Order: sequence, then C-alpha cells, then structure tokens
Amino acid sequence: MYAITLGLVLFFLYLFQYTGAFKSVTVSQDERGPFTLIYRSHVGPYHKIVGQIEIVEKWAKENGLKCRLSFGEYFDDPRMVEEGRLNSRGGCLIDPLVAEEAQLFESLKEKLPEGFQTATFEKTKSVVALFTGAPGIGPLKVYPAAEDYIQENKLTKKGPTLEIYEIFDKRAMQT
Repeated sequence: MYAITLGLVLFFLYLFQYTGAFKSVTVSQDERGPFTLIYRSHVGPYHKIVGQIEIVEKWAKENGLKCRLSFGEYFDDPRMVEEGRLNSRGGCLIDPLVAEEAQLFESLKEKLPEGFQTATFEKTKSVVALFTGAPGIGPLKVYPAAEDYIQENKLTKKGPTLEIYEIFDKRAMQT
C-alpha cells in the first residue's frame, strides 16, 4: 500500500512538473499587434479548438509558411455563455518579425481553402500574461493571474482574448 501511494504521489508530482503547474505567470501591460491572422472559426468548447489550429498549421506549412506562432482567439466569457455556443477562431499568426513570411502570405491569400479566413488584430494596449507551461493547464493559472492584474490596476476588459502559442520543441512552449 505504501508503494502504491508513493508511486501515485511521484506520478502527480511529475505530471505537475511536466505541465508547468509549478511555473509562474508574468503579467504586465504592453502594446501588441498588428498581427495578420489565418484562421478557421470554431463554435463550441474552447478546449476543442486545437483541431482547427492544426488544420491551419498543416496548410500553412505545406505552402511554405513557418507558422512559428499559432493562436486561439476567444470571444465569449465561458462563465456567461453556454459551452456549446462559445465562439472562437484559431490558426497561424503571420510572423511579424519575418518580412518574407508576410510577402509569401500575400501571394497565398487568394488561394485559401474553403473555411479559411484572414483578419488583422490591430495594434492595441493589452494585458500580457506569459506562461511557459502546457496550454491545457494555462487557463487554470493564467486567467486568474490576469484577472487579478486587471482588478488591481482598475482596467476595463475590451474585446476578445488572444492566446499566442510559440512551440520551441516537443517539451517547451510559451503561451
């Protein structure tokens, strides 16, 4: 019995370490954008947007775009809107630091597959919360930290939440 309990404790400690549950969230204010987005829309639970993001990433990479930065943009407050009616969109962000990527995207814009759309996320003052753990645990850590920051600084929320995902390798990413 002792060995099973010890094994479970070690497993959960490993799981928390692997997902980044022990990592901190850095919150600040900054100006972000403009960003060019390639995306597919999604209606339903936010955690199920991953499929849309992967479809866009695959197309982008097949067409020479690196898709170094992917994103999820979330329009509704899940505390106020029924899970099945949550609106979001997900896909790739054209890398603002790579001019060739923007030029290539311009040539591909007219050839987007059905269901794909583009938009510009305009330059805006934002609350920026950085987290280097798994995106699945991010909402449990990041959103409370961002909410606290917004309240402490007497800020007003405007517009959707844009999560930008940067994958460094199979074990490291930043949201």
